[in-house]
Amino acid sequence: MATQGPSPTIKAGISASLSGQFQTQGRQALAGLQAWVDDVNRSGGIRVGRMHQAGRRLELVHYDDGSLAAGAAEATRRLLEEHGVELIFGPYSSGLARAAAEVTAERHQVMWNHGGADAMNRPGRRVVNILTGARHYLLTLPRLVRSADSSVSSFAIVRCSAGAFSRSVSEGLGAEARRRGFSQVMYQEFPPCQSDFSSLADEIIRANPDLLLVVGRIRHDIAIARSLVNRWKRQPSSRPAATAVVAAGIARFGAELGGDAEGFIAPSQWEPPAPEACGQLPGPYFGPSPAQVLKSLSRAGEAAGGLPVDYPMAQAYAAGLVAERCVLEAGSLDAAALWKAAGELEFHTFFGRFKILPSIGWQAGHSMPLVQWQQGRKVVIWPPAQQSGSIILY
Repeated sequence: MATQGPSPTIKAGISASLSGQFQTQGRQALAGLQAWVDDVNRSGGIRVGRMHQAGRRLELVHYDDGSLAAGAAEATRRLLEEHGVELIFGPYSSGLARAAAEVTAERHQVMWNHGGADAMNRPGRRVVNILTGARHYLLTLPRLVRSADSSVSSFAIVRCSAGAFSRSVSEGLGAEARRRGFSQVMYQEFPPCQSDFSSLADEIIRANPDLLLVVGRIRHDIAIARSLVNRWKRQPSSRPAATAVVAAGIARFGAELGGDAEGFIAPSQWEPPAPEACGQLPGPYFGPSPAQVLKSLSRAGEAAGGLPVDYPMAQAYAAGLVAERCVLEAGSLDAAALWKAAGELEFHTFFGRFKILPSIGWQAGHSMPLVQWQQGRKVVIWPPAQQSGSIILY
């Protein structure tokens, strides 16, 4: 009797927030991963090992997790158990990604994590992180502000009390600001249910920091920014020299605030177009060019109902490329082989450098750009290799 060969199709799966508070980013992540799947299939499929000339077609399966941790865990379980997914991608949001990682750990699978920036690696987990960790989001900002104005001396942090992500971002900035000689004049937490930030904005004005960080969920960040802008318009001198709002890196922030977005600073995992000078960086380049990826993401966004190309799309596409490169290197879809390949590889994609710490999967290679809204658009103010403008202080 002839033995049956491997299936001609490889199943990729993702828990995606198509409803609930993360639905914008979830839909974008799904569109980004679909763009990668479509590009792979158009190019002849994914090769399992270098000796295999014929590629295998990809099929993408997804479930809506409702922006809930329990939903992400259940979606991930169904993808693995009911559909036999061989490449499992995590959801958007650190909290949801941690829930999905618990499921993949129980089943000894690799999770390609494009949507959770907070550390979630523990012994026994095989989580390949695509993103710069949350603690490193704004490490360059205190130095950048101080280099633009040596007289700045104080900072304030306002963050949501719920979730490890806001805590990690705050701890990272706070430690670096103190190391750079800044003194903290305010640290305020607010509950996730809060919607009126008038009093909080007044407290910030009274604290009068030179450098301000705001980090909550997207709706919090936008509401706090609006409250602050209303006060700055009445009293321009009350504006900090630099105000960083984590959600200011997304297109929605600019769309909702319009001209009031001017001057806000944010971290960004990716900004189009990515640098074309990939050959000057250590390690080989893998995948389509930045221009080709941007075209594919634009096409996928249109197909998904006119979604703008934003970082969740790019992150998910990059995760697909990393998984594809590891499959090629491992010559197998076996989880242990993929985990080993991920820990040994160093290369670049349109998204930047990929290099993880092999024991725990933390991303050590990707650098985090900083952007500032200037004249109605996001301008990259760091790093110098991507810089399209200089920081403006107030």
